[in-house]
Amino acid sequence: MGHTLPAGSAIAAFGVLFLGMLTGLDGAGFAGLPLIGAISRALGHGHPEYIRMLSAVGQIGSVWTGGGTIVAWSTLVAVAGIAGVKVKDLVKKNFLPVIIGLVVSTLLAIVVWQVPETMISIPLSDQTI
Repeated sequence: MGHTLPAGSAIAAFGVLFLGMLTGLDGAGFAGLPLIGAISRALGHGHPEYIRMLSAVGQIGSVWTGGGTIVAWSTLVAVAGIAGVKVKDLVKKNFLPVIIGLVVSTLLAIVVWQVPETMISIPLSDQTI
């Protein structure tokens, strides 16, 4: 999989974001972090900065989804109870802003931590991790 996607690929970043969001559906948001880290390392082509960026993108996807912003359990139930709002209504109102925030933060991560062209041209067999 790491050999198919080019280093610095937006497809890889959004793929890791999506996987992070899937692993966040357990409600805690932290259970999938080891999986996200392993996938980021596999897709990172041995570039530490790119691996860190992919890991961060996957982590925000997992925590923002499962940590009480979209999934209707966990802290979202407590917040809805304190605010006197139905949980279902709060989930509906949170969905679009959270998704927009995830997409924007992923795009920003791609721009800020872009892998330099000189690193992409290094053969994979010569890299050390």
